[in-house]
Amino acid sequence: MDLRDQRHALDVFRVLKSGGQRHASLLAAALLHDVGKGPIRLRERVAFVLLRAVSPRLLLRLVSGDRPGWRGALARSLDHAERGAGLAEAAGSTAETVRLIRLHRSPPGDDVALALLQAADESS
Repeated sequence: MDLRDQRHALDVFRVLKSGGQRHASLLAAALLHDVGKGPIRLRERVAFVLLRAVSPRLLLRLVSGDRPGWRGALARSLDHAERGAGLAEAAGSTAETVRLIRLHRSPPGDDVALALLQAADESS
């Protein structure tokens, strides 16, 4: 994870801890939820946000296949939740941590832990 994402992960963790959360799998997910992004430059982050908002179809065309360089960065941004879940699982994280990482960009429904993670993520 690049320094910006490491800082963000610590901020999400601290928001949860300061809110009284002690569930180890939730706190681990806070620290690891963006690990699937890998190294992404600021201009690639900006391009991803703009493309997702303005032309999601173009974004999907640009990231199709396994792309190197800036296209690879866009692809990692798009599917970082699934990539991160795979990395966390391979590293021996709990099934709950892996699940929270995988779903952290999905609607939470009645999932309290996921809703807490998302609220902390959005506030940081």
